[in-house]
Amino acid sequence: MKVLPGRKLNNLWVRLPARRRGAVVIAIPAICIVVTLASWIWSRDSTLNVQAEADSTEDVILESNALLLEMLNAETGARGYAVAKNEVFLEPFGRAVKQVPIELQRLDRLLEDDSSEQSQRLQKISQLAQQRLALLTEMVNMIRSQSPAQATSDSARVKELLFEGKVAMDELRLAISEFQTQEWQLLNAYTLRRNSVQEATNTLLWSAVLVSVLGTWSAMYLFGNLDHELSTRERLLRESRSMLQAIANHVVDGVIILDEDRQIELFNPTASKMFGYEILEVKYKSLDMLFSDPVLKTYEEDRKGRFVGSQQWKTMGLRKVGSPFPVEISISDLQVEDRLIVIIRDISMAEDAQAKLKARADELVRLAAILAQTNSSLEDRNKELEQFAYVASHDLKAPLRAIANLSEWIEEDLGTQIPEENRYQMQLLRGRVMRMESLINGLLDYSRVGRTQTPVEMVNVNDMLADVLDSLDPPQSFTVKIQPDMPVFTTKRILLRQVFANLISNAIKHHDRPDGTIAVSYQDQGDFYEFAVCDDGEGIAPEFHERIFAIFQTLEARDSRESTGIGLSIVKKIVETEGGKIRVESQEGKGSTFYFTWLKESLRVAKSFEGQWS
Repeated sequence: MKVLPGRKLNNLWVRLPARRRGAVVIAIPAICIVVTLASWIWSRDSTLNVQAEADSTEDVILESNALLLEMLNAETGARGYAVAKNEVFLEPFGRAVKQVPIELQRLDRLLEDDSSEQSQRLQKISQLAQQRLALLTEMVNMIRSQSPAQATSDSARVKELLFEGKVAMDELRLAISEFQTQEWQLLNAYTLRRNSVQEATNTLLWSAVLVSVLGTWSAMYLFGNLDHELSTRERLLRESRSMLQAIANHVVDGVIILDEDRQIELFNPTASKMFGYEILEVKYKSLDMLFSDPVLKTYEEDRKGRFVGSQQWKTMGLRKVGSPFPVEISISDLQVEDRLIVIIRDISMAEDAQAKLKARADELVRLAAILAQTNSSLEDRNKELEQFAYVASHDLKAPLRAIANLSEWIEEDLGTQIPEENRYQMQLLRGRVMRMESLINGLLDYSRVGRTQTPVEMVNVNDMLADVLDSLDPPQSFTVKIQPDMPVFTTKRILLRQVFANLISNAIKHHDRPDGTIAVSYQDQGDFYEFAVCDDGEGIAPEFHERIFAIFQTLEARDSRESTGIGLSIVKKIVETEGGKIRVESQEGKGSTFYFTWLKESLRVAKSFEGQWS
């Protein structure tokens, strides 16, 4: 069988002594550091050398430009003096005479290590500069010393000097240009060299980083293997025991550790408190003494069967005093010298809570059954009451109609023979009959509120109020104002219409003047609309604000104004059944305003109530 190179190298590594392997592990990152440091030093020195040469070349170019500028200043000053004969023009000339030798010296120092070709060019530039300064000086001195009589004879010489100066200046410019061209070529070469050094440096540094990363990874890998081999079984066991001891002493469950002979080795304080034994009383004894069932036998059977690792089940623990209590037990393999860890949890409180919860659940089931039976019985009673009310009202209305008819027949039969007093009594009798019939109808309406299914539909409150006013037909002298843009929403039209109809009808019926005003408005209050019906009638005293909503309650004698006293009771019952509230704000002589709130989501509320009772 052929041995792979990697496997062979690994075998060779394993056979090395631990000290040599440690030295190799330490040497790898040290070599990487040395290589990286050497690369950085070489890069820094190379870059600094090239930069120094480039800086020197730039200085040469700058100094040559300064020399040329000084020569131009000298020529400009001398020419200006020749034209204007003013000493002011000689200031730049004087500075140039002093500065040019200094610039030439600086250039000479900068070119000490340069090629002989550039030094020769500098010598030529120096000769031309001195020559040009000499011509200019001669011209200036001639102009200074000449008299008016000599001006004509010396002008030819001045022109000659100017021409010679131009030729010398052109030669100087050409020499400086050639000199600078050579320096610019050197500067470009240095720049290319510097870029090349930087590229090489980057490549070298990235290579060093890569080598360092690989070396570090290799060192860490080798060190990990070495550390794994150096970790002894005794140290692992000691650390494991310390950790288990610390955990066992602080957990809320009982913890027992069994040794390889399946005897109790560790018994934590929670287990001691749970079973009532001290640690020395159970140490090196069988676990089965603490339980009513042979838990170790069960664990071994499950281990041989389908279970692997941890097994958990419920059993009964036995306290030292002999009393049993329910526990939940879990046994797991520690994989340390064939030891087992047993975790025990006292579930007495949980069992008691579960028993109480079951008893509560049974009680709720029983109450639900009773409630369902009560609801069914209540529905039957409601149906019987509705049937009774219908039959009673029908049976009561028939005699009332007969009484009304008989009074009319008697009045017709007697004709003019009936006294006026008796005729008034007959009319009073029929009024009482009509009141009785209205009371019966009002009681039926009151009893039906909340018990009948009312459809839910889209309601435009403006249109609904117009329909209510059309049915009520208020007197022409009455003014009814409705706030524009009343809401449009989904609700029970019949009930909302009945509330508005009763309130507006009351405002008309109980008004103290024939030219009253009624205003209907609303406000949006989030989940509710608050509607208001306001009149300018005689008002209601504060002590009667609650009384008017009670059934059969009226504030005026029934002989003076027909009223059953049920209308506002029906309104209150409808509003409260639909989840709203009603109130009145009024004072005597200042009119009345009835406010009531109405849910926006009647359909959702109705469905939720149906779901609760279904």
